[in-house]
Amino acid sequence: MSTSSLIQNAMSDNLAFSLMARLHVILRRQNGRVTDIEYMRVNPGYCRSILDMALELPNPDLHDICQKLDEIYFGEDGLFVTPPPPTPLLNRLAVRKQVSNKLDESSMPDMSTIPTPVLDHNAMVDQTYIGRLR
Repeated sequence: MSTSSLIQNAMSDNLAFSLMARLHVILRRQNGRVTDIEYMRVNPGYCRSILDMALELPNPDLHDICQKLDEIYFGEDGLFVTPPPPTPLLNRLAVRKQVSNKLDESSMPDMSTIPTPVLDHNAMVDQTYIGRLR
């Protein structure tokens, strides 16, 4: 993301915050409806439902504010426009497995040919006995 797009997003976010504050005040004074501005900034579902509810009211100022907020958040370059979804995890794992299968399995040592050490209980006791350190 370029610096100019970051600046544009910050300016859009500031404008959206001020518009949401106006929306909150108008809704609270006229309808007694209290909204959560911070949650509206981060949750597209809540933002959409508040905008739809405000558009149903007969206030032209609310309609203007909702139109501007809709453009800022849900427009073509909106803040809630989602990037393309990432590749599913199972597909990424399948690609990794294919790459690992291409490796030569003969380079891996055969675990059945490696001798297992014989454990001597007395040797283990001697190693753990604190008196032998003196």
